[in-house]
Amino acid sequence: MVRLETVNGRKGEGDKLVRVWAYGEIFTIEDLLKLLQVYFESEDSAYPIERGGQGRAMLMKAILDVYTGIPLKRVLRTYRLERKKPKTFVIGKGRKR
Repeated sequence: MVRLETVNGRKGEGDKLVRVWAYGEIFTIEDLLKLLQVYFESEDSAYPIERGGQGRAMLMKAILDVYTGIPLKRVLRTYRLERKKPKTFVIGKGRKR
């Protein structure tokens, strides 16, 4: 089971963060799309277009940069998304079958 929980973020009213718990099940495309929807709405709220912000467009640009093969470290730096403290993030490690 994958559990996604949205909680209030710190950027301002309408900003959301997503907490993810996975219990040995696959994180699906559906889960990813639901997660993206929350982030897009949060970016629209934090950086509204009507006030000169880019809203969801900035996040989409970063996603497209990763899609087109720009190295992730460069994308994170370009969009100022690097974390100040390292975070454990494991991809491709798991039990052998």
